[in-house]
Amino acid sequence: MTQPSQAEPMRPYQNADRYKSNLRQLSRHGHLSGLPPLSSAATRLVIDGAGNLNVDIGGGNLLYPGDAQAAVERQVASFLETPSRCFCKPEEVFEDGAEVNWLYRSLRDRLASFPKAETQAPFAGFLVVFGLGLGHHVRMLAERLRFKALIVIETHDDFINHSLHVVDWAGLAQSLARSDRSLHFVRGPNLYGQIVSIINSDDYALLDGSYLYAHYQTPEYTDLIQKLFFKAKDLTMLPGWVEDQLLVFRNATANFARSGYWLQRARVPSRRRRPAFVIGAGPSLDKDLDDIKRCRDQVVVITASSGLKPCLENGIRPDIHCELENSPGLGDVAESLAAKYDLSGITLYATPSVDPRISPCFDKTVYFFRSGLSSTVFYGQGADHTPLAEPTSGNTAVYCALSLGFKEIYLFGLDFGARDPNHHHSRHSVYFTYEDEAELATYTPYQFDYTLPGNFGGAVNTGWLLNLGQTVVGQAIAQIGDARVMNCSDGCRIPGAAPLAAEAIALADPPCSVAVDLEAALAELARVGEPLTRPDDFARLGASLRGFAADCRDILHRLDPHGAPQGVIVAFCDQVNRRLGALKEDGGAAYGIIIGHSRALTSGAFHYASTLDQADDGGGLAALIAVLDEGLARLGPVIDATFG
Repeated sequence: MTQPSQAEPMRPYQNADRYKSNLRQLSRHGHLSGLPPLSSAATRLVIDGAGNLNVDIGGGNLLYPGDAQAAVERQVASFLETPSRCFCKPEEVFEDGAEVNWLYRSLRDRLASFPKAETQAPFAGFLVVFGLGLGHHVRMLAERLRFKALIVIETHDDFINHSLHVVDWAGLAQSLARSDRSLHFVRGPNLYGQIVSIINSDDYALLDGSYLYAHYQTPEYTDLIQKLFFKAKDLTMLPGWVEDQLLVFRNATANFARSGYWLQRARVPSRRRRPAFVIGAGPSLDKDLDDIKRCRDQVVVITASSGLKPCLENGIRPDIHCELENSPGLGDVAESLAAKYDLSGITLYATPSVDPRISPCFDKTVYFFRSGLSSTVFYGQGADHTPLAEPTSGNTAVYCALSLGFKEIYLFGLDFGARDPNHHHSRHSVYFTYEDEAELATYTPYQFDYTLPGNFGGAVNTGWLLNLGQTVVGQAIAQIGDARVMNCSDGCRIPGAAPLAAEAIALADPPCSVAVDLEAALAELARVGEPLTRPDDFARLGASLRGFAADCRDILHRLDPHGAPQGVIVAFCDQVNRRLGALKEDGGAAYGIIIGHSRALTSGAFHYASTLDQADDGGGLAALIAVLDEGLARLGPVIDATFG
């Protein structure tokens, strides 16, 4: 921020023709919809007698020191000497992602002996620019850096309007398009979510090594940059690996082969008359069990996965139990609890992808569709699907209460963290009751690597997955709305849920019975009397998956094993993305099954190709191609195990 020279008075400046051309070109592609008129700006675009442009941000203070373009040239030159890049090395996933892990280990081990580049190759998927100002730097960076997608983040619409008078954005957008590069503006609410959405696109595989350019510092930009650097798992999470998606599909097919369940195709519009207690297995549950029992007869109790056992052991029998994950171990748990406690009278609320042994343990079953699953695409047939019920079963239980029409909701044991990392769940949960099993006795299910504000003050240990769960609960409360939610858990603060100590809960006598309230909700769901399986479509789906793997191998076989590794693999990624696009248009179920493995394949290939010596023809690229080919060949038996 600088004061203008008295010798060079600044006067207002506009270039109406350029502004209209830019706005017309960019708005055509949805970049700047809803941009407020320049007349409402709190800042002014100004010019001095020498033709130097700047922004008067108030009180005669200028955004740039002297000539804006010269200042930007210095900043860009400094950045290019030591560019800031975000590196995301592929990491192995859970043990049941065997094919992804085989791929990553094989790439690491087989390429270890080949010459490496001193610095990672210069091409990257994304150039993320924090701050637009007048925009001179964006054009300079676009000319000098190699990337696939340009993301421009600006929190002040004034600056966007000013830049439209200064920079030939229409020409820049056309130039980017001619070189198969894209342009994205990020503005308005939820900046980080918008960035993640753009990155999780066709160019996702090229994320490693992306450029982060800060034009000016603000607390909001600093926070975004920190997230991109240190929460890369938010960006690099695979949307399920192939074994996981195939298990999801097998489970859903087995569950839908039955009849006599309810299917939630949309949220229930009616209102429940009783309050709901939503109970997870967080460590703070133990101190609230007495108050839950005190209020039990006045509420509908909804448990989340591992919250069922602590409740049953303490004489609290839920009305609804929620499950999300497809792990076979949850089938074991359900059968064990059913044998010990008899789960009759309890309604199961779950995704159809859960273990098919779970549903028979309960009297009634309600299935809802979660987003991002191949089974949802295949069996959903136009039904609503939601990302608000994940990533934890606690999220499922909150979504259950909100989507079934409960308007007064109390949360217990939904800590999304732990004040003591060694006490990460209720002492009555599976993690602390099987002491003879060494693995469970020492197993910590979450990585606690930072803290968040506590619901009742102080700080709570959490990690990226739990933080995501807490964030999604807040989103569900805000998006579904019209519900009063109280958080009685002594864990992380949850947006939209008011802190309330359990002992302070005071409830009126219930206006109706639990059965009447729940039957009213079930009456608005679809009762399924016939199996939903489709054998012919099932067979075609298997053929699509085999065809995709064969096409990718064919692409590999046509690559030049003696070319520059990064360039060759970028071309491979582009061709795989086009094949994926065709798969997505053809119904989408095959795409949902294979997208996670495809992303692992392409992102892993891009990372290792970028680290190889780009000028060395010592066989590194040929070895990389061989690993990818073998990895695709290995998919055949995996696909056949489900589709025959």
